[in-house]
Amino acid sequence: MFCKNDLERLLAVDTAPAVSIFMPTHIAGREIRQDVIRLRNLMAKAQDALCEKHGLRRPDAESFMKPVANLLDQGEFWRHMDRGLAVFLAKGVTAIHRVPIELPEEVCVNSRFTVRPLLPLLADDGNFMILAITAGRARLFSATRHGIAEEDVDLPHGVAEIHAETDYDENNLNSAPPARHGDRTDRGSIAMVKTHNFGEDPEELRKAHLISYIGRVCAKVQDHLKLFHGPLVLVAEDEIQGHVRKDTHPRALIEKGVFANPDALEPEEIHRRAYAVVQPMFDQARRAALEHFNALHGDRSTAERTMTRVEDTMVAAREGRVGVLLVAENDRIWGHYREDYHRAFPLHHETDGAIDLVEHATMETLLRGGEVHVVAKGELPSGASTAAILRF
Repeated sequence: MFCKNDLERLLAVDTAPAVSIFMPTHIAGREIRQDVIRLRNLMAKAQDALCEKHGLRRPDAESFMKPVANLLDQGEFWRHMDRGLAVFLAKGVTAIHRVPIELPEEVCVNSRFTVRPLLPLLADDGNFMILAITAGRARLFSATRHGIAEEDVDLPHGVAEIHAETDYDENNLNSAPPARHGDRTDRGSIAMVKTHNFGEDPEELRKAHLISYIGRVCAKVQDHLKLFHGPLVLVAEDEIQGHVRKDTHPRALIEKGVFANPDALEPEEIHRRAYAVVQPMFDQARRAALEHFNALHGDRSTAERTMTRVEDTMVAAREGRVGVLLVAENDRIWGHYREDYHRAFPLHHETDGAIDLVEHATMETLLRGGEVHVVAKGELPSGASTAAILRF
């Protein structure tokens, strides 16, 4: 899943030319062959632009695009797709992202990467996490209103892992030196399991192992989500729901969860049920942001805390002054930013070297800790593509 850390890494690249490729993809089926052809055609367009706009010789352009060409014959790569593919290439940089939203078919070759089609994944009205736990396994998903992707987290491999460790400890009890007062174990919650000896009631032992396993899972999740500020939805059956909420309760966990066995659900169904839980929260936050903007904007004594001209909003965002940004979905305003004047100038149409002022205002707001909400254009003041609430 494309996240804020990925955005920061891409924006840190300042090496021209920078190639950004976006395309819709199919998750499975014979249509995957069409995706390979589509990427081949987009790669050819990028090579043409590298030659025509950036003066590369054809062999150099082909060499530049080799990381993309290498994907065309990788059958395993195409068997694990999502709804969209984003590829970023620059000197020494290759970034490939499968994303759960359908992207436009687009090639941009410029002095910097463009990420505009990915901004819905970064908006505050749709970023959440899903923790799916059974006794057999645990999975953590990053999610938006558009879909989910499993996170690469080293979570414990079910209660069986605790059983195995306990069996090993018990089998070695006779050979182990006697415990001294004040002894500690550095394996966290396994210390509790070690206290259960031969002859323990099977149900009590099962429960102790389950609690220990859940504690380990939640500790890993808590660490993984240190920089995450959205909600966490728990998908699990009643007993596990109870232990998580009573004994561990990760920081981001919200009160309402999905009471079901996640192993019996397809990822799409996990996403559907979890999003139904958080959607009212996101809708309320978006409405509250709109109402707050309208209240400030409509009062002469506070109107100066708001902005609607995208060129002014972009400059304010670069200064870290934008606290909340409302962005009209799919709107683009082309323009130039003059560093020497510290001003942005809108244009009537795209020209060489022009930037999307809406995209840049959004990125600057996100990078400086502001909120971004994607709304319908009709919800903003007449003709506006952005509406901002300033911090100062």
